[in-house]
Amino acid sequence: MDFYESISAWYDFLFPVEPATVDFLAARARPGSRVLDLACGTAGQALALAARGFQVIGVDLDAAMIREAGLKAGDASVELRVMDMQEAGRRLEPGFSLVYCIGNSLVHLQDEEQIGRVLFDARMLLEPEGTLVVQIIHYDRILSEGLSALPTLRDPERGLEFERNYDYDGAGRVVEFRTVLSVREGGRVRRIENRVPLRILRREALERLVRQAGFGRLSWFGGFDGRPLGADSLPLILEAGTG
Repeated sequence: MDFYESISAWYDFLFPVEPATVDFLAARARPGSRVLDLACGTAGQALALAARGFQVIGVDLDAAMIREAGLKAGDASVELRVMDMQEAGRRLEPGFSLVYCIGNSLVHLQDEEQIGRVLFDARMLLEPEGTLVVQIIHYDRILSEGLSALPTLRDPERGLEFERNYDYDGAGRVVEFRTVLSVREGGRVRRIENRVPLRILRREALERLVRQAGFGRLSWFGGFDGRPLGADSLPLILEAGTG
């Protein structure tokens, strides 16, 4: 079973939508405009933006995630599609004021060539003066401190615990993301274990690829509350403009 398919039923409890994230994204889109969520997961942010009047398309490679998103969407003005982010450039009409890819999703692509193509496609999908937002893990910190794990996520009310561990390859290009989701069901604990390779993408490499894709006006943040990126930041957020 695919990594995200295996955790899709509990995804919203593990990664609830944060108001600060929605505020950050909404502030970077033209009111009432088209917005694209690449790797939307269960579409929490997409639905929140639609409730604010944006015309949102959410795409995700995992059918189970889109199915969960559809169950929540009801009659919300969100278009949800099962689609690899690498196909968005040729399957979607341009004219978005905001394209965003958050949740460390971009580094599921396995090399810089794939990442660069997705970034280029994002620029082509944006309208003039449009904005791209990318959020990944701050790999410069992960590597400098040799972190072997991210904070464990817990939801005691629902009996959920999500352990997240990193194993590094010798070349410094890929990290193996090992997770264990423990779910209490009745008097027993069910364990769902996964391994998925993630591309190590440092700030310098992301900046280089974004500029090669034709973006300018770059800003860096260490959180969706707008705090600046620092050496101790765990997330890395990039805002890039087409203008």
